Amino acid sequence: MSKLLELVGDVPEIHFAAGEVVIKEGVPFGDLYLLKQGEVEVMRDELSIGRLSKYGSALGEMSALLGVPPTATAVAVTPCTFAVVKDAAAVIDTSHPITLEIARNLAHRLAWMTRTYVEQIYDDV
Repeated sequence: MSKLLELVGDVPEIHFAAGEVVIKEGVPFGDLYLLKQGEVEVMRDELSIGRLSKYGSALGEMSALLGVPPTATAVAVTPCTFAVVKDAAAVIDTSHPITLEIARNLAHRLAWMTRTYVEQIYDDV
C-alpha cells in the first residue's frame, strides 16, 4: 500500500473517464489527488512530460506546497480513481507525516529527473 494513501486514511474518491482532464494547468486547485487506479498523462504547455500509473502517485501537491495554481495539466489516459484530500494546503500544514512523505516523493522525482538530465548531456557529447 502507498504510504501517502495510508497516512490520509479514509477520504472520498473521485473518478475520471479516459480522456477527461483531471487537473488543468493554471486553473486554481486546492485538493490533493492520490491515484488509486488508472494512468494519467502529465503535460506542461501542451507537451507531454510523463505518465503516472503508480498506486498512490500524487497530483496537486506542488500547488498546495507553493500556494500557486497547478503547473501542469493531467489527463486520464485510462479510467482513473483518486482518493481526494480536501484543502490540501491545510492538511500539509498540520500533518508532519503527510508533509514528510510528500517531500520524499518530490525528492525521488527530482533525483530521477537529475539522473535523466545528466544521462542526456553525456549522450549528446
